[in-house]
Amino acid sequence: MKTILHIALIAITAILITACAPSKRGGPGAEFGARRAVGINRPSSLLAAAREQLATQGCAKAAPAYRMVASYGEGYEIAQYELGACLLEMTGANDAETALFRQEGVFWLSRAAWAGDPRAQGKLAEALSGAPGFAASHIAPDPEAALMWSIIYMSNGARDTYALRPVPSPVSDHLKNVISEAASESAYAKAERFARVKMEAFVAPPMAQNTGGPQGRPEGRRRPPRRQIETARP
Repeated sequence: MKTILHIALIAITAILITACAPSKRGGPGAEFGARRAVGINRPSSLLAAAREQLATQGCAKAAPAYRMVASYGEGYEIAQYELGACLLEMTGANDAETALFRQEGVFWLSRAAWAGDPRAQGKLAEALSGAPGFAASHIAPDPEAALMWSIIYMSNGARDTYALRPVPSPVSDHLKNVISEAASESAYAKAERFARVKMEAFVAPPMAQNTGGPQGRPEGRRRPPRRQIETARP
């Protein structure tokens, strides 16, 4: 009888050790941990994952992750800029989808530009200019807006921090040739009145508290009885 009990205890101990042991690298537990590490509550990790996807698989694969990070608002203008620049290069299944990508790209670039990001400001100046080789496809040229952003971009002190180049000469020359005097004056006036507008930052709601009974068990449920080891009577 003692031998039977001893063998049973060894078996139970082995089962418990296996169940409680951490998952090996590459196993199901590790995969779950990796997914959790880049989850929606970890935007910095998600941004890193989006950049990796962009580098290895292209804009189309990276865009969904970029959209999640960009939606966090203030503090994630870099994601808004990178998403917007990405969408200006994406090609849809047809012209309608490509046009939607361009509209969305201008939206996210505008969000980052109004928040003060010089890269987004410079990108908008080029994309909206209509200048050959710089303007984005499927977007109607807007010389007044392009000139406004080029003025704001050139006066942005953060441009030197990123070592950004001036507005390309072909863009500046094109705007001078196509913009009217009235539109030019309007662009300068708007640039003079420019004030930053930041997207409200997303704040995650608090986690729901466990309302269960003692030891975290839901109310009304009883702890299941422990498995009893049946032994033969002597």
